[in-house]
Amino acid sequence: MPASTLPARTLPIHSNNDDDEASQSSGRSNASSFCPPFPNDEALDAYLASIAPPRELICPITQELLRDPVLCSDGHTYERSSLVTWFGMGRNRSPVTNSLLEDTSPNLLVPNLAVGSMANLHREKLGKRLWSVCEGVYRRGGRCDDGGVRIEGLVDAGADVNARGVGGNTPLHLLILSGNIHLAVHLLNHDANVTLTNDAGLDCIATAEDMMQKIQRRRGNVSNDATGQVVHVAEWRDFIEELKRRETLEKARMEARERARTQANEEHRERQRTLASNARSNSNSDANATNERGLGRLEDGIGYFPSLAALQFQSSIPGPSPSVAPYEIKEKERLDRILKIVGGIVLLYFLLS
Repeated sequence: MPASTLPARTLPIHSNNDDDEASQSSGRSNASSFCPPFPNDEALDAYLASIAPPRELICPITQELLRDPVLCSDGHTYERSSLVTWFGMGRNRSPVTNSLLEDTSPNLLVPNLAVGSMANLHREKLGKRLWSVCEGVYRRGGRCDDGGVRIEGLVDAGADVNARGVGGNTPLHLLILSGNIHLAVHLLNHDANVTLTNDAGLDCIATAEDMMQKIQRRRGNVSNDATGQVVHVAEWRDFIEELKRRETLEKARMEARERARTQANEEHRERQRTLASNARSNSNSDANATNERGLGRLEDGIGYFPSLAALQFQSSIPGPSPSVAPYEIKEKERLDRILKIVGGIVLLYFLLS
C-alpha cells in the first residue's frame, strides 16, 4: 500500500481539548499515554456530556441525534422513521405533549431543514474527533489505553462513522490497519460503511485481507493486539466474512434507497404539476371574475392606464374610495367606447385604402 495513503505512525498526535483535559486529570504519569483511562466515573460522565448533542438535535422518541428530522403538527421535531412507526402503531397523540394530533398522515410531514443542517454539522464535528482517535490507535499499533471508551462514546453520541481523513481512510480503515478488530467490530455495529475506498482504491475488505496475510507471514496463525488480547487468524477470517456479509446488505440498502429516492422524486414532481395546474385554474377564475370589461388580466386599480410600477405591484394598489368609484367606472366605460370607435375608424381606413 502506498505510503501516502496512510499516516505515519511516528508522527505526533495532537489530541483534542477534551482528551487533553482527561489526560491531565489522570495524572502526569499518563501524560505520554494516548486516550488514558478515566480516573473515575465523574471524569467519564464529564467527557460524555461534552460530546453529547444539544437537546434540540435529539429525537424525543429515539433519544438519538436526528438524521431525517420532520415537523409534526404538535410543533416538535422527530426522526421521520420513528414518527412514522409511532403513527403506524395507531397512536394519534403527540409523543411529547400527549395532546391529540389533528392529522397523523406520514405524507403531511414536513422536513425540518434547519434542524437537519445543524444535526449534520454536529455529526461531522464528532466524526472528525472520531477519526483523530482512530488515527492515534493506528499509529500506536492498535493500542488504546481507555479500552475504546472514547470511540464508543463518540459513536453513541452520533459521530459520523464514515468520516474521511488523510489518504481517504475512514475510521474503520484505520482500526483494521491497527489490528484492533475488537474496536472495528464496534464501528460495524453502528453501520460503518464497508464499501468505501481510500485513495489507494482499497475498501475495508481488501484492507482486512491484506492485514491477515501480513499477520500470517510474520507471526503464524496467532498474534497479540496492542491490548494484549490474543487474536487468531480464524478471528480475522470471521471478521472478513462479516465484512462481506455487510457489503451485501449495504448494496441491497443502497439499491432500495435509490428506488425510494426515485419514487419520492416522481411523487414530488407529480405534486408540483398538480399544484401548478390548480394555480393556473385559480388564476384564470380570478381573471374572469374581475375583468368583465375587457381589461385583460389586470385587477381593478386606480386609473385606466397603469404605470409600470402599477403593473408590477397591481395587487398592492388599493381600490378607489366609495365616493369616486361610480365616477371611475363611468370614465372607464367612456374611454372603452372611445377606443373601440377609434379602432374601428382605423380599421375601416386601412380596408378602404
